[in-house]
Amino acid sequence: MPIRIKEITDYIEVELELLPAGIKIPFDIFFFEEDEIRQFLKKGEKFSSIQKETLKDKNIDKVYIKTKDKKYFQDLIFEINPKEYIDRLLDRHTIKNEFYFKIERECLDPELPINFNLYVYDGKNLRLIYQGKNKEPFDLKNEIPEGDLLIAKEDLHIYEDYLLNLAKKKINEPSIIKETTKLVIRQIYNEPTNRDKLLILADKIEEIINYITLKSDILEKFFIMKKHDNYSYIHSINVMTLSISLGLKINIPHEALRLLAMAAALHDIGKIKISPLILSKIGRMSDLEFNIYKTHVIESVNIAKELGLPEKVIEGIAQHHEKLNGKGYPFKLKGEQISIFGKIISIVDAYDVLTTPQPLRYSLTPFNALQILVQDKGAYDKNFLEIFIKMIGRLI
Repeated sequence: MPIRIKEITDYIEVELELLPAGIKIPFDIFFFEEDEIRQFLKKGEKFSSIQKETLKDKNIDKVYIKTKDKKYFQDLIFEINPKEYIDRLLDRHTIKNEFYFKIERECLDPELPINFNLYVYDGKNLRLIYQGKNKEPFDLKNEIPEGDLLIAKEDLHIYEDYLLNLAKKKINEPSIIKETTKLVIRQIYNEPTNRDKLLILADKIEEIINYITLKSDILEKFFIMKKHDNYSYIHSINVMTLSISLGLKINIPHEALRLLAMAAALHDIGKIKISPLILSKIGRMSDLEFNIYKTHVIESVNIAKELGLPEKVIEGIAQHHEKLNGKGYPFKLKGEQISIFGKIISIVDAYDVLTTPQPLRYSLTPFNALQILVQDKGAYDKNFLEIFIKMIGRLI
């Protein structure tokens, strides 16, 4: 009989599919039922395939573990299936040694021809649901099976062209702008010296600025808060969008707004130089790991310089972890030593890190995240923070 647990605050949510069946689990497992958390498996007990299927039959695809056990959970996943875990971080699947990438269902147009293959992956089987050689629109009347909608790695460039054509047809459609921007940022992360992609990103920034300027009441349409998306790309888009919005609220001129958006979009690009094992670590980093992690700021600056980005953009990237009280990094700047770009991005970055779901990490509600920022005494520009809180208040 499950044990009833009163509170959920000391637990983190994990995907059932990540838990391997047939082995002894080194932590307790719980599930959510009838508005309560109930214990399903005790530490040291064997998790059988039958038990896993029983949960699935109840339409339970998420389970919970105690927060104090998250390190044991991470160690288990790395030990049992490290490739799958890394794939989840990179927003892809590796199937028979081939890479497949997730795309948004809402970006399939019923009238636009598709010349790339579409697949659905349910966690076990990869199913081809459309052959691109037909070069016909995908019939949205056909029910798409449950699972991740994928395209093959070699079709990414074709999908990019498809999105560009779709963007011409659906001007200022948030879902299309988001998806194309995510794809461009992914490509910049993969090829950080590709200036052609940088020009495309600049065009996307202009579209987002114009859209938010004209329709400021629907900012939330640009938020991407889906757990299956790759965190790095989604975080970049969220920080860029919120920075643009905050910049508009404090009346930053249009040209400066474009530079702010570029800095926000690329503020974390240096993380491509950091080990995924450090970036994905659950729990507190060791001093050595944190020192390595902090180097992503300098790495981001170096890439920005290599791209020949304007000084203001580089300044915003360099200062996105600085705090007014001097307790930030890497330069420990204080007060007015930090630029307006640095002040804005530091607020937005901290907020989005706390609220955007990450693999195996618990995200906070907007209210709790804002509370943490306010409680970090002297860290952020008070006026900017107040404006940001009022702005977010419209979305929650």
